[in-house]
Amino acid sequence: MNRRDFVRNMCYGGIATWALPTVSFAQVQQSGRFVFVLLRGGFDGLAAVVPYGDPEYRALRGTFAFNESELTPLDETFGLAPGLSPLRVLWDANELAVLHAMAIPHRTRSHFDGQAILETGLDHPVGSSDGWLNRLLQVMSGRRAGIAIAAGMPLSLTGPFEVESWSPTKLGVVDDAFLERLAVLYRSDSALQGRFEAALQQQNLVGEEPMSGGNARRGGVTPLMQAAARILRQEQGPNIAAMEFSGWDTHANQGMAGGPLDRLLGQLAEGLVAFRTEMGAAWRTTTIVVMTEFGRTARPNGTRGTDHGTAGAGFILGPRLSHARVVSDWPGLGQSALYEGRDLKPTLDTRAALKAALAGTFDLTTAQLERVFPNSAGASPISKLMA
Repeated sequence: MNRRDFVRNMCYGGIATWALPTVSFAQVQQSGRFVFVLLRGGFDGLAAVVPYGDPEYRALRGTFAFNESELTPLDETFGLAPGLSPLRVLWDANELAVLHAMAIPHRTRSHFDGQAILETGLDHPVGSSDGWLNRLLQVMSGRRAGIAIAAGMPLSLTGPFEVESWSPTKLGVVDDAFLERLAVLYRSDSALQGRFEAALQQQNLVGEEPMSGGNARRGGVTPLMQAAARILRQEQGPNIAAMEFSGWDTHANQGMAGGPLDRLLGQLAEGLVAFRTEMGAAWRTTTIVVMTEFGRTARPNGTRGTDHGTAGAGFILGPRLSHARVVSDWPGLGQSALYEGRDLKPTLDTRAALKAALAGTFDLTTAQLERVFPNSAGASPISKLMA
């Protein structure tokens, strides 16, 4: 391996995971910021946004039914799980919309298919090589830029519009002296010098907190969300971002208040609140959408968990919401109301929520939204969701 290949591999394998070539964003004009957070694994929407006011809730969930005193009430029907209680500050500020009985347009209990549909924005799992966030960048007017804040490039941002990526890594033995020696090699190569210097600048920008690359179970949500905010709040930073956190597939030992899932929800809530704080003045133009590929079964299984289901819950956060609300055409939890006798019935299309959030953030036209989400005319944007 020659010197240039060695240096390139070092950059791509370690330091480049810091890299955000700021020159790519030098011409971005900020009219809004949009962050899509994908919770991979399918979280239990009935355990996150609890329909405690449904008359069938307690009988259906059995030992998985929360006591009303444990919840943060939103209205007479729904309350946030204990772990999500930090989101109350956004609810009180009219910066939180809760989505329930929501699902992708294609019925599947496959992680692979569900995530593919959610990330491509299509109504079936195959048929597009690009993601809906990349198509958004293609149709938006003005100058724009996107970034994946993840270990790899998510499908939602894949496509012909060029985007950047950034992922944290802990270098361990790579100290300042080593970096100085490596910099000498980079300065002698014009093709690599700019990337190396941008990597070091980005390290200084986001800080050096230990982060875990997106696995919520290892506590990486808050530091990663804070790092994302430091990137997005830049005056000439990207205005589209994709993030993801894994660990939401709770087949066993899901737990109740303070249990494994509730702790994950707590990490998510704390991370979202930390992002809001870290954004500072830039929060005024920011919208966050949190979704997962499917919900879980309405009843717990025999291993104190829940299996792959259909409809579930999600969240939209930001000052551009018209007001705090629960968005749901609630189907009920009676046996006859369940989808295939086992799942919460879907009554809200994920694309309807995404369309409304995008239109309210970037003032997109119906034609632009249809290009982002092909064949979605039947999924009209949620009315009066955004101000």
